[in-house]
Amino acid sequence: MVKIFLGLLTLFCTPHMGWAEENASSQANVQQFEQWLQKNGYATEQATPAVPAGPPPGVPAVSPQPMVPPSPTLAESQQALLDAVPSSGRALDPDSQKAFEMLLQQNMPLDTHQVVQLHQQVDLAQRAAAVPATVPPKPVSTTIMVNLAPGGTPPAIRLAQGYVTSLVFVDSTGAPWPIAAYEIGNPKATNMQWDGKSNILLLQAVSPYSDGNLVIRLAHLSTPITLELISGQRVVDFRVDLHVSGLGPNAKEMPTGMNLPGDANHLLLNILDGVAPPGGKALLVKGGDCQAWLTGDRMYLRTRFMVLSPGWIGKMTSSDGMQAYEMPKSAAILISRHGEPVELKIEGF
Repeated sequence: MVKIFLGLLTLFCTPHMGWAEENASSQANVQQFEQWLQKNGYATEQATPAVPAGPPPGVPAVSPQPMVPPSPTLAESQQALLDAVPSSGRALDPDSQKAFEMLLQQNMPLDTHQVVQLHQQVDLAQRAAAVPATVPPKPVSTTIMVNLAPGGTPPAIRLAQGYVTSLVFVDSTGAPWPIAAYEIGNPKATNMQWDGKSNILLLQAVSPYSDGNLVIRLAHLSTPITLELISGQRVVDFRVDLHVSGLGPNAKEMPTGMNLPGDANHLLLNILDGVAPPGGKALLVKGGDCQAWLTGDRMYLRTRFMVLSPGWIGKMTSSDGMQAYEMPKSAAILISRHGEPVELKIEGF
């Protein structure tokens, strides 16, 4: 019986003794961790509990966030750099300190506030220097019909310093007409760029006020084209489409109705630019992207689609595919949209 009683007592006390040893070990670990925090500057004002309390039943445990030390101030960082520099081993006398202060005064006589004010004044001066002396010119895009007949007035191209102007040469069908060569009258006043094969010239005025001329030879065209270059105007040409009468080497189709009077050509050029004809009445077009105007018994259309019916009197095409038509007044128009015939309804007569 004594042996049985001693065995039960051993089984009962062994778990409690193991728990006591584990509890003492946990408290020792907590104390060691607190000493490490204090040694490395992570100590807090509030005492850390010996054994952190666990979460309530049913609530998942959340791992504590690591304590981030505060960032050092600018003065502390500068002092840390000075402390990191090895000492020279000799004491500084008052004369050396005075000489050092005089050196600082000579090289940096301004204080921090004066340095900031100096930067602000420099910024204001740069901003004032960037403001132009005059109002910036108004940018426009135009279309010009080139007259190759003798005695005609050369078209004027308006340039401006700091702005690039593109000249696009097309034939009567709107196809690109490649440039063969060019010659500029005042090369010091105008900067010109050309890739040597396309129908586009890029011009930029070098001086704010200048004038000169430009001669262009187009491929397979015996007559040169002369343009007048003027800078310093209140309007600058960003893009100029120059329509040259005739068929270029890349002509799309045989032009129809080219024997029109000169006024009709200029009227269609304005239609290409989206300018309504003089006295024209705007019409409502249903069924497709198209603009229409009525002047007397003539109707003018501006669209990117090909008109199939009714028969048109005059037509002009720009380099970007826009087409201008002159035709009799009609309440319905048949166009070709991506190869399919589509009927447009015209209202508002």
